[in-house]
Amino acid sequence: MNVAFYTQQTITPYTGGIGRVTSILTNLFRHEFGWKVYSIYAESVPDSFDKTPVDGFIQRRLHDRWNLRKGIRDNTQEVALFLKQNQIDIVVIQTSMDVAKRLRLATNKIGYNVKIITCLHFAPGKDIFLTELKDIKRCQGFTKKSLKIFLKAILSPVYNPQIIRLTKYCYRNAYTYSDRVCLLSETYKNAFCQFAGISNKDNKLIAIPNPLSFSTDFSKKELERKRHIALVVGRLSEYEKRISTILSIWGRFEKEYPQSDWILKIVGDGISLHDYKKQAENLHLKKCSFEGLQNPISYYKESALFLMTSATEGFPMTLVEAQQNGCVPIVMNSFLSVTDIITSQRNGIIVNYGDNEKFFTSMLELMNNPTSLHMLAENALDDCQKYSQENIGRYWNKLFNELES
Repeated sequence: MNVAFYTQQTITPYTGGIGRVTSILTNLFRHEFGWKVYSIYAESVPDSFDKTPVDGFIQRRLHDRWNLRKGIRDNTQEVALFLKQNQIDIVVIQTSMDVAKRLRLATNKIGYNVKIITCLHFAPGKDIFLTELKDIKRCQGFTKKSLKIFLKAILSPVYNPQIIRLTKYCYRNAYTYSDRVCLLSETYKNAFCQFAGISNKDNKLIAIPNPLSFSTDFSKKELERKRHIALVVGRLSEYEKRISTILSIWGRFEKEYPQSDWILKIVGDGISLHDYKKQAENLHLKKCSFEGLQNPISYYKESALFLMTSATEGFPMTLVEAQQNGCVPIVMNSFLSVTDIITSQRNGIIVNYGDNEKFFTSMLELMNNPTSLHMLAENALDDCQKYSQENIGRYWNKLFNELES
């Protein structure tokens, strides 16, 4: 079988969750199933990044939600020819809901039949990043990026309703022109239909969760070497991640328990890094460090707690990565799939979104009760195995065989 992925960037595990998932699946398909995997991508990554080996590639941008970019139609036609020349059976679109229609029309034009799977790596309707007037404060100097933020903020009363309408239109087209639309959780099927304004009459909606990121196992014996570290891993973007909430909670912790040896480590980079560092400075945090963009595995292995207060998530890789390394998560329930991953009081703690008091007391209880913390960590190590690469690979294998039968 010949499979092609369409991604924003060259396939590599170092560009975030979608990159890691695509890299894992690429290796799985090639080495475990013996399939050929091809890459279609819009942007190259720096030469310093390790690229995941593929059997062939073409760099062409296909996504354009507003349908304003020059060359997209020509790019899509070239990709259609690429698919035909390499006898691609299935295309998996890993970014943007507007590609399926464009690609289907292009392949039909040259008489080539290919199966299309569109994957949504967000909670339905949460892949819209709206700009508001208050975002003007993010503008730093007279740069192209700042000008773009400024214009979006000023025009937000007009722009935001239009981008929502357009996104719903793209969802409907993705459903119509794809053979399957793959969501991250069964809980998202109704949400997809409600947002797009459709019914799942053709049963095209399926759910396949993300696999575990790491192939190495963390043994229960290693739990004894855990340090008093609370960990945050992710893209530092306040719009989605709300790490300002964690900093506020940690500020209270340092103030009330100045003698504690627990520390907070934040791994990642993003547009809100400057704001977070300023907040940490204003809170006079002494036991908080910003580690930058790093391979997080060593941080998971040493840390005892994992903190998440995101406003929205799809199926966060970082949660299962933390569990896979015995790092117990405390999470706010801002997304439906959280209960797929965490059974509260068994392999982590779930608190209501916005309940900072409960989040604080839950954190404190685990810090002060190493027996409970150890039990939750052991359960997390066991329970996360349902997302092993082998198990998730079976879902994809079954799906592809169904499409090809």
